Amino acid sequence: MRTSLVVEALDRVPVSVTLSPGLSMLALITDALSGRGRGAPESWRRSLRAAAGTQDVMVVRSLAWPGYSVLPDVVLPGDFTRDVDVPAQVAMLRDLSPDVLLSELEEITDGRPAPHWQGAVNYPKRWLHGYAGLLEASWAAMSPIWRQLRPVFDREVERVAVAAARGSLDVVLDDLHANTSYQEQTLSFPDAEPDTFAIGSRTLVLKPMLAGSQALIARLDGPHAVWIGYPVPGLANPQPVAGRQRSDELQFFLGEARTAILTCLQQPLTMGVLARRIQQAPNMVSYHCDRLESAGLITRMRRGREIYVHRTQRAQILMDLFTI
Repeated sequence: MRTSLVVEALDRVPVSVTLSPGLSMLALITDALSGRGRGAPESWRRSLRAAAGTQDVMVVRSLAWPGYSVLPDVVLPGDFTRDVDVPAQVAMLRDLSPDVLLSELEEITDGRPAPHWQGAVNYPKRWLHGYAGLLEASWAAMSPIWRQLRPVFDREVERVAVAAARGSLDVVLDDLHANTSYQEQTLSFPDAEPDTFAIGSRTLVLKPMLAGSQALIARLDGPHAVWIGYPVPGLANPQPVAGRQRSDELQFFLGEARTAILTCLQQPLTMGVLARRIQQAPNMVSYHCDRLESAGLITRMRRGREIYVHRTQRAQILMDLFTI
């Protein structure tokens, strides 16, 4: 089951990137406290569990109940098209009228709240204050890591801007997350409650997160904009961006392994030879080639018992743009 976002004219869609540490905290809270692991490092999960202390079970169970994926908008208070810090969101939650939460819950549940939201319906003010406390405690534990990795987020903002300027946003969207794909003008991803949306003239807001590799959060039904939260690339091996040379920009855009593949393909190579050339396991080369092929940057052709990988004209244009 997959949710789809139809983007009929990607080159005309306004795209922005905003940093929302509160969204990262939501992803980490559901990872560390709810039992729905999303690939966050165990050290992060331990830090959040220690910081959260004796959390309100009513709040935690409502955020990640199996088989449900829709959350009320109050989980990300403020203008999601702009950068918003966690202290501001915590203050908003504590000042928010319980009637706002009740109204949003009625909308997302069609007036028939599922069992995991019944506590919030009965005690909306308690839920808002409990969630605010969880955000605040999570931020206290994770803000040093956020600040340490801020250059990784700045690099991602730049990467998306470069892709937009080069007309290559489809490559970014196809590789936004391990479980997303962008095919035939449609972005799709697995979802417990699948639906289909069309972006129309709305803005697409990308929100890189400090989160596990399997975390993905989206809101696709906003009236003026949609947003997608995804793990920021480069968390496993963050590199400084200062002093980057133009010859490094293709790697910055595509990643080290996929850049190596395209660079090797000055002539068609078999999958086996390609794996040896870039010193990667065959299954990893196959994974990266799947992504490159879906982005229109390579093709694969069988000749007898061997599969040869070819670089496409589009890939050559991209390499010419990013290399000296």
